[in-house]
Amino acid sequence: MKRSIFYLISLFLLFSCRTPTPAPPVRTLEEVTISEIQTMIYSEEPTKALQWIIGLRTSTSPVKIHPDELERLEKEAKEKIIEKFYQAIEASDFSYALSLYSSFRTLYGSGGFPEYSVDRLKFLLAETERQKGNTVLALTHFRGMSDWGMLSPEELTKYARLALDLKNLPACRTILKELERRNLVVPKDLKEASLQNIPLADYLAGTVTIWVNRGIRMDRGVGVPDRVIGSGFYIDPRGYLLTNYHVIQSEVDPEYEGYSRLFIRPSGRIDERIPAKVIGFDRIFDIALLKAEVNPPFLFGITDVQELRVGSRIYALGSPGGLENTITSGIISAVGRRFFQLGDAMQMDVPVNPGSSGGPLIDEEGRLIGIVFAGIEQFQGVNFAIPAYWIQKILPSLYTPGEVVHSWMGVSVQEVREGLEVLYVAPGSPAYEVGIQRGDQIRQIGDTTVYKVRDAQSVLLSQRPGTLLRVSVQRKDETKSYILALQKRPYIPLEKVIEFERKENLFPALFGFTARSLSSGLFSDDFIVEKVYQGSVADETGLSENDPFTLRNWIVDKKKRLVLMQITIKQRKAGFLEGGVQLGALLEQNNFL
Repeated sequence: MKRSIFYLISLFLLFSCRTPTPAPPVRTLEEVTISEIQTMIYSEEPTKALQWIIGLRTSTSPVKIHPDELERLEKEAKEKIIEKFYQAIEASDFSYALSLYSSFRTLYGSGGFPEYSVDRLKFLLAETERQKGNTVLALTHFRGMSDWGMLSPEELTKYARLALDLKNLPACRTILKELERRNLVVPKDLKEASLQNIPLADYLAGTVTIWVNRGIRMDRGVGVPDRVIGSGFYIDPRGYLLTNYHVIQSEVDPEYEGYSRLFIRPSGRIDERIPAKVIGFDRIFDIALLKAEVNPPFLFGITDVQELRVGSRIYALGSPGGLENTITSGIISAVGRRFFQLGDAMQMDVPVNPGSSGGPLIDEEGRLIGIVFAGIEQFQGVNFAIPAYWIQKILPSLYTPGEVVHSWMGVSVQEVREGLEVLYVAPGSPAYEVGIQRGDQIRQIGDTTVYKVRDAQSVLLSQRPGTLLRVSVQRKDETKSYILALQKRPYIPLEKVIEFERKENLFPALFGFTARSLSSGLFSDDFIVEKVYQGSVADETGLSENDPFTLRNWIVDKKKRLVLMQITIKQRKAGFLEGGVQLGALLEQNNFL
């Protein structure tokens, strides 16, 4: 009897001592001090300082800093941004200058820099890259301009020829249309070259086999060669090419400790292996930029094609099973598949096999419309590609060595009729710092009205961390506007917060429902469902409002990036009969901004 009591007491102490990991310290408006803001102004964070200053100035809660002090700090931060802008211009760092310009314009309009505009800065950025020999980046930034009206006919013609040199015929034709719109003479050779019809077989010269030698692995006591084979294609005359990140992962993954050597095998040179290196990579979009010392015989022009029509004929090029110079065809089966944490993917019925990953996908006009990345082995003809639109968005960042850095606000959202409803706000994120709350409906980010997650993510992909954005939200009957400074996005936003966040706060982001706690016991927690979002895991499982449930088990598998929630529930749809239900969700959610 005494031994049983001892075991019960020990068990109670064991569970009572199991406290969650403490949350990292986060700042709120009420806690920010003058010295902290001044430090931000005179360091590298004047935009972050302005986020706090504007937040304090517009706060309806009592603040410790006097309005006169806030006015002084705002003036200092404003002057510091202007100073840094002209320093960036002098250093030809037009990317940073563009971020500062956008931040300043968000608050004060463009009056601080009357001689500049967004398009002028983008053109200066394009010219800087062109003069460095980075022609692909030059054309990318040039095409990012919203209006070419400021450019001379000579400048337009120069970039039309550049597009032609890079085999980007769609871009060349678009620039020539601008010349025609102005009733200007279009060079005959350019016009004819832009309309050329390149035979499909010629594209094969621009594809390669990616070959990663990972040494020897043991299989049931026998050593066998460990090889990864994929496809890739040239986009730059200096020997830069694109492939999937998962093909070359062992080259850059810090957790991989084995042997790894990367080579490419050019088209038609089956016995040759040329060493290559990884320049930049993006784990989220499964893209990597490689560099090899070769003179590409053919280039693929990166396009921003968005009008992907279901049923359109497409062609995949690559090395399925290592069989180079292979072309397969099919149609676009669907678009807008949300497989990535950012953006979306297209579904196709083009045959995909091991070795096809990283190969180019072109349409009947010869335009690059995507990169093959996956197939579902169990279902024949269900394969996927990354649309070229997203590739062009991140292309400049891929040329920067290392992993691509994305910006974020720090909210998980759900598409509803009125906009994007906030499901979760990550502690310490920009949205958290300025006061955005769960239940707010995001209507506008910057100058863009947003109704779809992909549209909001597209806006953020165009901005570098530190840039100030205005975010408009609807909170019940009140419209609120926030100024926030974007931060660097974590690879998996939920990976860290799940260690300390209350479980019920994560229900909306992971499973798509909100719940109110009824009681918290030693072995279980009791809740009642408040709201279920249409199309969510909870909705598909059959949960509905006012269903009472008890949380029995909460399993987080970080290796598989999976969260399981085991509950007993009395579902209204099942006549309130009690039963056990398991809900599962990936940590890599696709609805974070």
